[in-house]
Amino acid sequence: MLAVNDIAPGRKLLLAGDLTAEVIENLGDGEWLRVRILSGADAGAEELCHATDVQNLV
Repeated sequence: MLAVNDIAPGRKLLLAGDLTAEVIENLGDGEWLRVRILSGADAGAEELCHATDVQNLV
């Protein structure tokens, strides 16, 4: 699990399930990011992403 406190909007992430996402908003609580899914069946969807789902920065 990466520390998500300093991940800025615009950064791309590799998420659990081999999904790629772009950070739209960092909620600043150290746990949640609002992201846009860039790959997979849900491409284009905006979701909340928990820190435990973040595998790495892309």
